[in-house]
Amino acid sequence: MVGLPERLDPADDSLPAWTERYLDLAVRGVRSAEVTAKISRHLQRFAAWISGGLGHDRLSAVTPREVSAWRDHLAAAGNRGRDGTPAPMAPTTVNNHLAHLSALFSWITAHAPTGLLRHGDPTKKVAPLPLPLPLPLPLPLPAPQPRALAAAQIRTVKNIVDRIETLHELKGRRHRGTVARAHAHARPLRDRAIIYLLFGTGLRRAELVGLDLDQMEPAEADRLRQAKTARLVGVRGKGRTSRTIFVGRDARHALADYLEHQRPGDAAASTGPAALFLSAVSIAARCPDGRLSARSINTIVGEIGRLHDAQTPDPDRKLGTLRPHDARHTFAFQLSQASGHNRAELERRLGHANDRYLRLYTNPPDDIAAGYIEDL
Repeated sequence: MVGLPERLDPADDSLPAWTERYLDLAVRGVRSAEVTAKISRHLQRFAAWISGGLGHDRLSAVTPREVSAWRDHLAAAGNRGRDGTPAPMAPTTVNNHLAHLSALFSWITAHAPTGLLRHGDPTKKVAPLPLPLPLPLPLPLPAPQPRALAAAQIRTVKNIVDRIETLHELKGRRHRGTVARAHAHARPLRDRAIIYLLFGTGLRRAELVGLDLDQMEPAEADRLRQAKTARLVGVRGKGRTSRTIFVGRDARHALADYLEHQRPGDAAASTGPAALFLSAVSIAARCPDGRLSARSINTIVGEIGRLHDAQTPDPDRKLGTLRPHDARHTFAFQLSQASGHNRAELERRLGHANDRYLRLYTNPPDDIAAGYIEDL
């Protein structure tokens, strides 16, 4: 009996009394205040369980059966839900309670007089709750593949969009001999501007459809044709980022044609912010502001890819399914080549600082990659 206050009878049979002795002599001042408070709270819960279940708090009455019952009670209703109703306690938290109770009874067994715990430490025969098996680690995602178009494919894509007005003309028997015209919903000049802007800026489709007319500098058709530089300001990207995009010559001229000849008719029936690219006014399900949806960009780009492959007999130039992000990959590779692989410029124009994606976007097309090793 070392260190027990003389005013307390070592032979007393009180669980709260022995708990306080343990806390005073083995916990307080040894463990941190936060840990001490947690141990005290857990042991008080056990004392309340014994007192409430047996009608008294005698230490000698604590048996493995009582400890097991307390463990199961905590697992089933040891917590309180938001509405105050009993709720299960996590297995790790239950086992933490058992560990603190085990430390208490180990100390009592070493310091209590012979005969107080006639059956020994009641926690020794109580197993902790089994912990749930960890979830299997997800299989690693396949490495994303570069989708940059080869130089020959870029040339034929541009050839297609330069002739897009004739490709949209109605050619059925009933239209022979009449003035050439396109389908009512067709907007070939708009689609041409979208393709040139995607391939010339690397915009994501959500960034493209989110553009407003006042973000274009300059925004007038005549000035766009004459300007040596043009830009899109305040382009909103992922993570609430904002950047400035410079617009190349082909995209400037394509945008000027669209702004002069097609957009005014669709803009007349639009409300709200002046979106740069508008749906055809003849579409019944068009949004009130006329803004294109991100999904519609997939349709436009996919149709260009279909027209391209239909007009291209060379199997090596065929694209398969053309996606908006293919244009982003193509732009990134060309920008990397033109800027001497300037990382800061790639981050600034692509709106992406992740090394993994910068490396992906700047991977060369297969024909260029194969050429690197052809004569090695």
